[in-house]
Amino acid sequence: MHKEDYKDIFFKAFLLFLMILAISLGINDYFDFGIKLIHLMLYDAVLIIIVIILYCFPLVLGWGIILFIAVSIYMKYHHSLMFNRILSDILLFLQWLPAYIAGYAAFLKEYAVPFLIIIMIFATGLLGILVFSRINKLIITAIGIMLFSFFWFTYVEKSHLYLMIFLYSSLLLHSYSLWEKKKEEWKSKSIPVSISFYKSWLSSAALLIGLSIVFMLMLPLNIKPLKIDILNDFMVRNFPFITQWKNASEENYGYSYSFSLAGNVYKDKKLGGPVNFNGSSMLTVKGSLRNNLYLRGSVYDKYSGFNWSRSRRKSFIFDEKKVLDMLANIEFMDLNIEIKPERLISSTLFSALYPVNVKLDNEKIFINDDLEMYTSKIIDKNSSYNINIKLPMISEDMLREAMADADKEISNTYLKLPNNIPDRLSKLVEHITYGKNNSYDMVKAIEAYLRSNYQYTLEPENVPAGRDFVDYFLFEGKEGYCTYFASSMVVMLRLAGIPARYVEGFLVEPKGDVENGKYDIIDRNAHAWVEAYFGEYGWITFEPTPAYKEIEPWKKENEEEPQEASNDEEDELVSFSENIIDTTRRKDLMEDEIYTVVDITNGDRKIGINTKHIVYFIIFVILLRILYGLIKINMLKFIKIKDSNKYAKFYIDHIIWLAHKAGRKKKDSETLRQFMSNMNEYFLIEEDISGHIISILEGIIYGGKSITSDEVIKLNEFERRLKREIKANLGEVKYIWNFYLGKP
Repeated sequence: MHKEDYKDIFFKAFLLFLMILAISLGINDYFDFGIKLIHLMLYDAVLIIIVIILYCFPLVLGWGIILFIAVSIYMKYHHSLMFNRILSDILLFLQWLPAYIAGYAAFLKEYAVPFLIIIMIFATGLLGILVFSRINKLIITAIGIMLFSFFWFTYVEKSHLYLMIFLYSSLLLHSYSLWEKKKEEWKSKSIPVSISFYKSWLSSAALLIGLSIVFMLMLPLNIKPLKIDILNDFMVRNFPFITQWKNASEENYGYSYSFSLAGNVYKDKKLGGPVNFNGSSMLTVKGSLRNNLYLRGSVYDKYSGFNWSRSRRKSFIFDEKKVLDMLANIEFMDLNIEIKPERLISSTLFSALYPVNVKLDNEKIFINDDLEMYTSKIIDKNSSYNINIKLPMISEDMLREAMADADKEISNTYLKLPNNIPDRLSKLVEHITYGKNNSYDMVKAIEAYLRSNYQYTLEPENVPAGRDFVDYFLFEGKEGYCTYFASSMVVMLRLAGIPARYVEGFLVEPKGDVENGKYDIIDRNAHAWVEAYFGEYGWITFEPTPAYKEIEPWKKENEEEPQEASNDEEDELVSFSENIIDTTRRKDLMEDEIYTVVDITNGDRKIGINTKHIVYFIIFVILLRILYGLIKINMLKFIKIKDSNKYAKFYIDHIIWLAHKAGRKKKDSETLRQFMSNMNEYFLIEEDISGHIISILEGIIYGGKSITSDEVIKLNEFERRLKREIKANLGEVKYIWNFYLGKP
């Protein structure tokens, strides 16, 4: 194979590697595999090497299969134990994979790497065929746009960055394919192409595509999923049989239709902003209630800074014994309720901690480790279900003495926060929990702080783009509804080292006249709250929203009321979030000023944003100027003029421009020969060479001659010679400044 062919293959392989890496990063984030970047790069590099080998030497595939069979036979008879163990693991994985895809099995972390590799083998094979074939490369770009759009709408936070990597590689590949076609055309016409032309093309294409992508990154990114909820609700409500067309009896289908405030009530997946309720009936609940009942719908563990999402938790067929095994040696009170959906379309079975004896006719019921319950089908208004709930009887003293340490899985899942959480939030948590020597008192201190210092409203301002939701609420917005308070408390608890999760559902308040123990749950009853983890006592519910009654734990008869905080302590907590913004007060609360990095006020933040955009604009202008210089200095390569007379005039203008940028300006009184003669002395070019060039140009302009391919080669060689002499005369730095950054 020719040396140039190998260069072509390795260049395409490098672009393929970048595209596969972008896809693997998106898949890793989408499935939450947690595989490190260096490992992803290694897996992708190995796959690309295999693709190159198969492309260059197709027979390797056949020999590889023969070698694999030979090694398998050898392992079978000489290392049977290892062979059987490997074969068993492979068979278990192959059994798990289709079951997971179909929804029968939960995701297993130990299968993350092989699952990713299988996906990447398919992606690498498909893209490899497209990259090394003669098919239009814009198809690859279209595939990437669709794939990363899916990642974006499923809230893969960095999907736009991964898309930029993919776009850069695929568009560069498309540009290269156009170059290949043009090169073949020139070759058929016996037009020589030098390596310098190739380098100029590559640098120009890379800079142009990179410049376009930088410009895209500068634009605001505030895309929201397109949803037509009215149409969706109408179809499911009036034609319920359509929900059974696919995966009608599988756990995966039911999970995809589980309840969420964003999808079922607020109609928006981004936290914050005003909400409106129309009083529509969501559920009907029957039961004898003495206290507020928190009907859990969905549990979330992943906070991004602008929304909540959840990891796919291990699910199993509902079993009363498994639920009760979660809490041993705890006394319970029984509560029986009946729930009937009205306008709510969901597969979720609403219940409180801890559900047992669920009665729903002829339905498969699933429950996961977060005690989210859902069925394999949509539950409509023609269905109802009965649930027996076990309410744990746990006192404050028991919670204060609870073991603080959580197991590794709990800590990894429910203490995780984004890396960009502002420092001032951590300082606030440290102040609130100062002096508290157990987890329960810390939780209650944070809960009391939120209930005392922030205002409840359904019409808060929208959170500014790019701002952390919780940070903005605590320090600037200071008003909101349940999602504001619950999100803030979960983040604050995690900063304090206490595992916590964000829960959405409905709050049933037993107040007013209730007929036959029947409660009409409307959209306004939709609610979000907090559950914190207390070791052997499991998850405990807390209410940080001041519009609702505080949850009182079960009390023993001889248990004393906890001593209330002193007035001085309350005053300190009330004023802390205000004082933390005013750096002229309470500097004794922190070692260094908290706002050396973070913008404090809205005005300061606007200045920061404007400065950032000014820097981006300056960089954009510089890159644009470099691109202009690069194109201008290589105009003869980029512009093809078939008319000989026009080409000669264009060539003369180009030579005059090059000389002008180098400090030799053509005078109005000078003829072309005089100008070239003076330029020869200035740039040390032989007289006979420039004389031959002038003869060619004069013959075309004044003699009406047609330019030949040999004359084109001579003119191009003179232009390259002139640029080399200019660079030598000016020096590298001045040459770059004059042609790429100086005045056009």
